[in-house]
Amino acid sequence: MSHPVSSWPARLWVLGIAGFGFLGMPQADSAPFKPVITRSVAANRIAEKPDYAHSLSAELSWLEFGLESRTRYEYRWNDYSTPGLITDDALVTRNLLYLAVKGPLDPLRLAVELQDSRRFLSDRVANPNLETGFEFLQAFAQLRFEDALDGQPLSLSFGRMVFDWADRRIIARNRNRNTLSAFDGFRLRLGDENAPWEIDAIAVRPVDRNVDDLDESTDNATLVGIAGYWRGWSPHLVLEPYWLWFEQDDNRLVPIQRDLHTFGLHAFGQWSEKSAWDYDLSLAGQWGETQGQAHRAWAAHAEVGRTFSSAWKPRLALWFNYASGDQDATDGRHERFDPLFGATYAFYGYSSYFAWQNMINPALRLSFAPAQNFRCEIMHRAFWLASDTDAWVRGLRRDRTGMGGDFIGQETDIRLVWQLGKNFDLDLAYSHFWPGGFVASTGAAPPGDFMQIAATLRF
Repeated sequence: MSHPVSSWPARLWVLGIAGFGFLGMPQADSAPFKPVITRSVAANRIAEKPDYAHSLSAELSWLEFGLESRTRYEYRWNDYSTPGLITDDALVTRNLLYLAVKGPLDPLRLAVELQDSRRFLSDRVANPNLETGFEFLQAFAQLRFEDALDGQPLSLSFGRMVFDWADRRIIARNRNRNTLSAFDGFRLRLGDENAPWEIDAIAVRPVDRNVDDLDESTDNATLVGIAGYWRGWSPHLVLEPYWLWFEQDDNRLVPIQRDLHTFGLHAFGQWSEKSAWDYDLSLAGQWGETQGQAHRAWAAHAEVGRTFSSAWKPRLALWFNYASGDQDATDGRHERFDPLFGATYAFYGYSSYFAWQNMINPALRLSFAPAQNFRCEIMHRAFWLASDTDAWVRGLRRDRTGMGGDFIGQETDIRLVWQLGKNFDLDLAYSHFWPGGFVASTGAAPPGDFMQIAATLRF
């Protein structure tokens, strides 16, 4: 099997992103640059330092520290992501501790993040998405050189890392899930999230989460990629192209073979008076091989929103998500898009019944803030199968004949977040799922409900 960058399309993509950063470099005497961020929910990335971390004090500005403790109670009625539509509740906890040394040893920097994720009360089998016990979530060394190229920093990190990449639909630091996806390997960044341009390259192995033992780097999967970030036209347009190669061989624990190239572009911006209007677009294509079959798939997201000038700052947004499905299980081609390590919770529904695969998903979202410390969100979504002969993957349903139709159902999500103090917030979320004709034709079809109450304390 040839290395991914040996093919001419991959070479052109890598060279294009590398040259992308040099287009319109800022002059040394230019004003400080502050790029706009997208208003699309959950699409803004945490590139390196987690959002709960901070400098310990003015005297110890070289030492970054953060402690986050979240306790969440959740209840699921007729859970479609389980065989038999289980109804169950659980108390889950996630404790994170972050420490980083940045300054005294420059250019060498060190960072460690510890995680302890546990589940109580539930009668379900152990689940590494909810519980792993005590783990080293991050442990990496970094060489960082400030002003390495026309004022841009250059950093090379090695070890175990957790990060968001591009718009988080392919690689994400999980916000809501009780455990986070980590990677072992190298990461090279030229620039950072506050610069007009940035290049971010990775060569890593995914970390297998283990409920009963320490997490370990997988020995049968490799992830290589490069992303570019052009913010020079902010706030009207920000461009984020990327290429990612994922290779996974069969083993006894994960009998899946994949050799996938994913090319994508994320673009967003704002316009009109006071930037009242905004948009967010993602387009991704995949080719390669899955389980010995030729893989060709694609996915897209389109969103437009308007923020009104009234006191509650309401924003109304219309979404559309699409991801291809497999048209024929017997034709030797695999056409279901693979979301790899992307986020799902805020993108595709609080029920966690859906991911960016085999879906047609329009949605309407209203968000507003009745008070400075109180945020509300209401969202209604509808779901169809992109291919009616392929599976509703997370719902564990499939009709290979296609006679069962393609309408999966509708979901309404409501979320309330109170910032009750500088270091404490309360997060209440509720989701109701109305099953459609496809669900009724493939098995039991009662409504499904999900509710959670999460209390988070940060220091």
